[in-house]
Amino acid sequence: MGSPPLTPAEMALLLQLAQRHSVHAGDVVLDPGETARSLVLLLSGDVVLGSRAHDGGLRTERSLAGPAWLDASSAWLGEPYAMEALALSDVVIAEIPLDALKTHLTTHPQLAQRFCVNLARRVNELTEASRNLLHNDAPARFARWLLQRCPGTLDHCELRLQERKRDIAQQLAMTPETLSRLMRSFESRGVVSVRGYNLSVHDLPALRALAGDDA
Repeated sequence: MGSPPLTPAEMALLLQLAQRHSVHAGDVVLDPGETARSLVLLLSGDVVLGSRAHDGGLRTERSLAGPAWLDASSAWLGEPYAMEALALSDVVIAEIPLDALKTHLTTHPQLAQRFCVNLARRVNELTEASRNLLHNDAPARFARWLLQRCPGTLDHCELRLQERKRDIAQQLAMTPETLSRLMRSFESRGVVSVRGYNLSVHDLPALRALAGDDA
């Protein structure tokens, strides 16, 4: 919910409204065939989001690791969930019924503002993701994807890739073969090292340069 931290009253309200559920790995977390009635928060675990292809497979668009908002917008629109969410691991989610939340927002204006800021932040993230796909080449897209998963204050980070390479490639609008070549290229430059699903970033400044981020 951003900063400053939630006040005790805001925290108590959200805890009162939230309905916690556990979902097993491999099960559907969000079904796009259902109309959204709640804001959904991923408390723990890993999920992948996307839409079904003609062959029935899930076309991956992005992944999330808790804690993170899984869907904070569909319920406001009274529409079905925008994407299907599939649990990559056992996950815990919290659903906040929107109708119940609305009755409290007039008496908690700062909390209402927090939700507005959260939605604005998500719009900004989607704009950046769209710009990345439209205007950057494959190495820059992959570099930016890695940077989004690395703490900005560190010079080195360790990542556990929860998704299959073909799912990551789909998110980045490239083939799995292209992604594999990029991983080998980044390794040969000493920027990263890959061992199975474990990826180590050794040179964040070099990764930022590959992403086209001079900062």
